[in-house]
Amino acid sequence: KAECIPGVDVTDVDDKPWSCKALGRRTPGPADWLPKVCAASGASCLDKSCCSTPGEQCFEKNPYWGVCAKECQGGWTCGTRGSRTPLPAAPAGQGQAPVAKWVADKCSKTGADCSDTKCCVAEGNQCFRKNASHAVCRGACTPGVDLYDADGPQEWECKPLGPLTPGLPLEPYREGKEVAEWVGDRCAASGSENCLKSRCCKDAGKQCYEKDSGWGACMQGCVPGPMEGDKSGGNWTCRALGPRTRAAWKSPTLYCFSVIQPFGYERGLMLAQQSTGAGIWACEEYTVFSTEKVSLGFGPNGPVETVTFVPAPVVRSKDYTAGNAELFMHVWDALSALGIWRTTDWTVKVDPDAVLLPPRLKQHLKPHNGEKVYVVNCAKPFMPEGPMMFGALEAISASAISAYFAGAGDCAGGLPWHEWGEDLFMGKCLEKLGVKRLNDFTIYSDGVCNGVDCTDPDAAAFHPKKDVASWMACLKETEHPVERSPTDAPQWFKDYMASYA
Repeated sequence: KAECIPGVDVTDVDDKPWSCKALGRRTPGPADWLPKVCAASGASCLDKSCCSTPGEQCFEKNPYWGVCAKECQGGWTCGTRGSRTPLPAAPAGQGQAPVAKWVADKCSKTGADCSDTKCCVAEGNQCFRKNASHAVCRGACTPGVDLYDADGPQEWECKPLGPLTPGLPLEPYREGKEVAEWVGDRCAASGSENCLKSRCCKDAGKQCYEKDSGWGACMQGCVPGPMEGDKSGGNWTCRALGPRTRAAWKSPTLYCFSVIQPFGYERGLMLAQQSTGAGIWACEEYTVFSTEKVSLGFGPNGPVETVTFVPAPVVRSKDYTAGNAELFMHVWDALSALGIWRTTDWTVKVDPDAVLLPPRLKQHLKPHNGEKVYVVNCAKPFMPEGPMMFGALEAISASAISAYFAGAGDCAGGLPWHEWGEDLFMGKCLEKLGVKRLNDFTIYSDGVCNGVDCTDPDAAAFHPKKDVASWMACLKETEHPVERSPTDAPQWFKDYMASYA
């Protein structure tokens, strides 16, 4: 087990408690040297006999050829070289065995008192103690007041009792629930009011941070030490007090992510976007991936640090662009392991240099909520592959991305992707797995497609804007859209589109 909490284990065959005494050494995860020494996914591995991608094994096709893959292809000898690369430990509550049948009868339901059972029925729930006489099953708990407690600002200890039931919690804000009415009266406003007594904030995205024993303020983030703009001077402890206030989710919900290099302009560009109310930071959930750990300040949901993935070489594609299909296979692997994608209606990849307007994007996607689709956003004339999904904005529905994670191995082993860009690979893979194309050529304004115009009233993303000044200027232009007169497409374009219908 990756971890063990004394008491019952909700994935065990029976409800007998565990002592959780550790026996022997912990099995190590993938070593840091793997990406440098071992073969990449889909690459020849007979001479190295090891694979850099977690979960993959070197399989023989014949005595002269073999590749790294999760499963062996049909018609191969399927002899193995070396051992399968171990998977990293799953986050708490994910990647575990299914919940045992006895849990439904013996554990407590969401909101019910669990002081005696010390276990919970609902996925992602854990028993948390409110005080000496009461404990409740809930998705998360931060010591202090509960912003959704209709009985008023009562203090919670939030001491966990028993195990976390595997799965992602359906927290109140994810259900679209607004904070209780008393929050607007009892909690502090951003920056201007002292929050030490209430230990809560009335504005979404804000957290109460302590300066010293006499002052605290509601802010998005806080770095210990002197604070710019604090006229009273002195150092801030930046101790977080109480819960962060979250905005209620509105359908369709978006999980947006970007991939940045650990060096260069992209980090600064992502940081500059955080205070704008646009970009991936305006989505319900967001993640930034990189091959190295990079600090990205504070977003509306708290401190941001990149999630790392296994690097891979980038070759020149058949179209003379970046052949980065394998690199992004690793990104998608890391994203799958996080599990956040399970909580939203759409998963959206956004390039760091794209100006994203999530409210507009939702308008495009809402009519197709629940469908198994991905968005084809570029119909640039005479592309060899025809209209396709360009990679600066990749919108994929929940059921479609689930299909990808279930069948990615079939795509890696059955498509000639080695000289493809990641967007072409993803589109081809999704279609191979039965995902339908959703043609929307107004969702996106891209200089690499048919030109970028930041006054386009329909587009939800604009690309490329590779420096802070041009990104901000484009965002400003989107506030003053210019209506387009409807025009009929020329016949040659109709014929071109019909050939790919």
